[in-house]
Amino acid sequence: MHTGTHNIKLIFGQDRRLVVPLYQRPYVWNREQQWEPLWEDMRALAERILQHKPVRPHFMGAIVLDQIPQPTGKLENRLIIDGQQRLTTIQALLEAFADICAVVGADVVSAERYHRALLQLTRNTAPLSDDPDDQYKVWPTNVDQKQFRRVMQAGSPDQLDLHVLPSIHLIADAYVFFYRVILTWLAPTEPGFEKRLDALYDVLCDCVRMVVIDLDHEDDAQLIFETLNARGTPLLPSELVKNFLLRRATLEGEQIEPLYRQYWQPFDVNADYWRKELGPGHAKRARIDLYLQHYLTLKTRDDVPVAHLYTAFREYATDGDKASSHLESLQRYAQVYRSFDTMDRSTRAGLFFRRLRQLDITTAYPFLLELLSRYKDQHTQVGQVLADIESLLVRRMVCQLSTRGYNRLFINLIDHLDGPEDGLTVRVRKFLISSEAESNRWPRDPEFRQAWLDLPLYHTLRRERIRMLLEALERHLYSELTEGIEVKGGLTIEHLMPQDWHKHWPLPGDVPIEDAERNREQLLHTMGNLTLLTKALNPKVSNGPWDEKRAAILQHSALTLNRKLQDCPGWDEKAIVRRGQTLFEVAKQIWPFPQI
Repeated sequence: MHTGTHNIKLIFGQDRRLVVPLYQRPYVWNREQQWEPLWEDMRALAERILQHKPVRPHFMGAIVLDQIPQPTGKLENRLIIDGQQRLTTIQALLEAFADICAVVGADVVSAERYHRALLQLTRNTAPLSDDPDDQYKVWPTNVDQKQFRRVMQAGSPDQLDLHVLPSIHLIADAYVFFYRVILTWLAPTEPGFEKRLDALYDVLCDCVRMVVIDLDHEDDAQLIFETLNARGTPLLPSELVKNFLLRRATLEGEQIEPLYRQYWQPFDVNADYWRKELGPGHAKRARIDLYLQHYLTLKTRDDVPVAHLYTAFREYATDGDKASSHLESLQRYAQVYRSFDTMDRSTRAGLFFRRLRQLDITTAYPFLLELLSRYKDQHTQVGQVLADIESLLVRRMVCQLSTRGYNRLFINLIDHLDGPEDGLTVRVRKFLISSEAESNRWPRDPEFRQAWLDLPLYHTLRRERIRMLLEALERHLYSELTEGIEVKGGLTIEHLMPQDWHKHWPLPGDVPIEDAERNREQLLHTMGNLTLLTKALNPKVSNGPWDEKRAAILQHSALTLNRKLQDCPGWDEKAIVRRGQTLFEVAKQIWPFPQI
């Protein structure tokens, strides 16, 4: 291992190619967290030079390079084990600076000289090479190569057509950002331009320093990579898994290019899906890491904390299987996982996954991954299993039972997928109804009915879950003669008797006022008093008297859920109870307790 502190001119000044291994993640730096702070540091240093003030070196951290044996006479190559984000960013900045100098150089001779000098930091002289991409000092991982090449050939942001690039094009965005801020600061038409040009060049070439760790064949590049991965933007656990598996495949004698293309490239190409962060606040995680958590839970039959995914995967991957086998399995289950979001809502499976997302219960995913992986062609049996799970979850939610035991419930349920295909539904159903433990029992009809009629579910459940219940009722109330209307977003939950009832909704006079108020407040937030309206209609009718409210709802609402209100000349506690009982009979059909 050779270690030294080098400036940009030394790092990029020689003809050498710094290659990002294909098993590393794509470029992920962004404007707010990296580009703007870097530019502000560069600008501040250049202005100190212009003011003849002392300038200290600006350190950008460490980069780790690994040797790649090359035939005699060929261009020297190094693998970037750590630091690709820094090196790619600096190349985008240097290219933007060079392009500005090229444009201005037509009028200012010194700018043209700087253009040529900057090209020596972004281009190799490789007369013996047959690959035109060998000219680039840095060569990114596969998924970023097209946009990097386009940036290096553009000449200006006006020539950079972002429409032909992938939906995520951060390298191109970095180039555009640096081009604009450098051009604005240089102000070519203002006095002092050449001094500013000289100062910025000096800063970039001499003041920016990096610690360069150059490995030899005895150093463990993977261990060093993992140790340093927290620098800059932390690597996702899934990125560490990718690196681990592809490097292991290399040691096993595999050709990793085809392995990457077949099994991991879909994650990188569809980065806008897989890298999207899900979850609230500090619990947000990239979708690919959430998938990895469910995958490992399935494979290990144990809870795997998201904070320990990489460690858990390395322990799991000591099973003796080759890296290629693990990569194939990860991609195969990933296709199943993604299908959860793309299923046709008109199918039972598609409806189930839509409702599961509204319920926000993901602990079932390990079981569901295995279910759909094994029985993807058994649509009838899979549909029944999903219907049973939905019934269990909905009934427990309405009855206010804890979700704490769901992890273990669904892990144990995986074992009941084993057996003859034609017995799948019975095996799963028997297991689900066998337990009387509070953590996973399936509520029977009497308990479900009492909770449905008596509990203030509007207050105790999240709005998305209440909306799911009401949308399910609406869908089930359609007859074969009803138009196929799909309830989508834009509907809000409405209290038929409003929460602010005091002005237009007198209490019954046949009971003491304290008892009447207590009874009303208990029923106000039960399912019998809730419906769905559009956002526009809701505030117009919300607190008005019943006659006006019912007339407006019947005039404007197309929902079957609201059609029966025409039979309700008045709306009071008895009407709420009657409607709650009617809706419960529908709910009992949607989410039945099975008979074996």
